[in-house]
Amino acid sequence: MKVLVTGATGYAGRGLTEVLAAVHAVRGFDVRPGELQGAEVMTGDLASLDDCRRAAAGMEAAVLCHMAPNPTGYQTPVQAMDVNVKGTANLYHALVEAGVRKVVLISSGGVLLKTPGADAVIGAGPYNFNNGLYVLTKIMQEQIARFYFETQAVCTAVLRPGWVVYDESFVTKYGQKLEQYHSTLMDPRDIGQAVALALALPDLKLESFNLEQEGGPAYDNRLTRSRLGWSPRYTFSSLKKNPNP
Repeated sequence: MKVLVTGATGYAGRGLTEVLAAVHAVRGFDVRPGELQGAEVMTGDLASLDDCRRAAAGMEAAVLCHMAPNPTGYQTPVQAMDVNVKGTANLYHALVEAGVRKVVLISSGGVLLKTPGADAVIGAGPYNFNNGLYVLTKIMQEQIARFYFETQAVCTAVLRPGWVVYDESFVTKYGQKLEQYHSTLMDPRDIGQAVALALALPDLKLESFNLEQEGGPAYDNRLTRSRLGWSPRYTFSSLKKNPNP
């Protein structure tokens, strides 16, 4: 399958694309140039509809992993909305024009209310609106996904990972090294595995999947395990000796 991955040269996108490129023909798209093993790389701006059309041309599916840079992109609404919201709407429009009807959206576990079994209905909630501009834009992305499913029959798997960080290094996208384990830790390569499994679903509609280590107190991942057959391969075992409840 020919798959477009946005934000492909970013912190999470690199690991996700590494996994996906092993099983699909991947076109990575990002505002910043970079190299991706086994994948084509295209540069452009998602805030430009013409760039989105260029990225979507010839694709059969898309993975939306783009986001404004942290933390500067969320100090005001300008870049956060341009990249995360306008860029997502532009891309869905371009995908419809290109005949693409299968999408995976990388959202965030932050959109959910942190109660046992919490599972927001895509585009409807109940959402957690107390987590800043980043999470607000993720909620808006989910609303866009719902709009295009209901109006254009674009099927989307919404993945909601927790705290994205690479196992082995434990260094976050902010350069902070983690010292304690938490059940929400999620390696980008495990997100990539969930993406590949979601793209393989023959009957995908509009569905959400929580990504967490062992279905801990933050949110429930039983549906992810049963529907996708997914379980994390990167379990941060060396951090588990320092648990953070």
